[in-house]
Amino acid sequence: MDEHDVTTRARKYWPRLIRTARLLTGDPAGAESLARAALTEMYARRRGVPSDDAEFYVRRALVRGYLRRSRSERLPFARGHLRRSRRQRLPFARSGHAPKSYVPDELDPLAEALAALSPRRRAVAVLHHWDGLPHREIAALLDSSPGAVKAHRRRALKTLRAHPAYNDAPHIGSPPVPDPVLPPLPAIEEAGRTRRRRRRRTTAALTTACALLLVPLVLGAVQGTGSGPNTTSTPAARTAVRVVTAGERVAAGPGVELWLTKDGKHWSTPKQSNQFHPTGEGKSPTLTVQSDPASGERHFLSGVYRGARELSRIELTTDDGEFTARVLTLAGTPGWSVWFADTQLPGSKGLLDPVTVKAYDSTGKLLARTATTS
Repeated sequence: MDEHDVTTRARKYWPRLIRTARLLTGDPAGAESLARAALTEMYARRRGVPSDDAEFYVRRALVRGYLRRSRSERLPFARGHLRRSRRQRLPFARSGHAPKSYVPDELDPLAEALAALSPRRRAVAVLHHWDGLPHREIAALLDSSPGAVKAHRRRALKTLRAHPAYNDAPHIGSPPVPDPVLPPLPAIEEAGRTRRRRRRRTTAALTTACALLLVPLVLGAVQGTGSGPNTTSTPAARTAVRVVTAGERVAAGPGVELWLTKDGKHWSTPKQSNQFHPTGEGKSPTLTVQSDPASGERHFLSGVYRGARELSRIELTTDDGEFTARVLTLAGTPGWSVWFADTQLPGSKGLLDPVTVKAYDSTGKLLARTATTS
């Protein structure tokens, strides 16, 4: 996104951000500070945020910023520093003007009811009951699982129903805030530019330090690598499901890029670019597999899983052992996921050995499998 897109979306998102932050923090001043920090983060990373997924990104920055602040406030040694830093950020602390008197609003009783919840349960309750988000998207925002989100929602609802303010409170579809004001765009843009410059300097320093630390490891790996015909590659490491935005390109291997849209899976290899595979239709679990030659003697394997249960792990079985693939999914509840593996699976005469693909959920239950392919 460019600066004009960020400015337009900041004006559009501001009332909803203020309402959500107000329910999360229970403090109007803290809510505005939290919403400004979320928009600042979006401005600082605007070039890497797709326009279609900007609202998910800024909402994620808001929620995770709230959880970080909650953790800091629970640390005894950090409370004094946090109070001092907040006083330094307030405008009246720098200018000498007294703060505006507090004006009660209709969200005060509801904020009092939410105060009885832990920070994570409070976030789940606000996002589900007042923002109307599904469990899968809340799980992506909190970096959690849909099952954990459902458990937090049930326990939060039990606590809230015991409070009289909850029964009279507006739920999904209520107005964000009465008479919303425009966001402080100049301050947000300046803070975003400052954060972007600071992040660049930090990234450059960390890259240099990591390169210096990895030199001995690379030399040792090169000296210990076999070159005979029986040499096999190490299976891919087991990783969690990664939530990506629509159009976000993932480096899936040497010269291989993979990206997801609402229509399905897209990928490019050194030998063929801009390939596409649809997600398919139907309620029964389906699992597909495609094989593409990559650089050298490597093979790029990928496919689509579609089903009612959430995919957690993909395992590839060959004559030489088992390999764990990586899994990508879109934010929200798409009902499908994409898996991929880039590894050197040994075969005869440069051909790929027979491969069987199995899909599992988080409990280890087998969701689907493919017939042996080669």
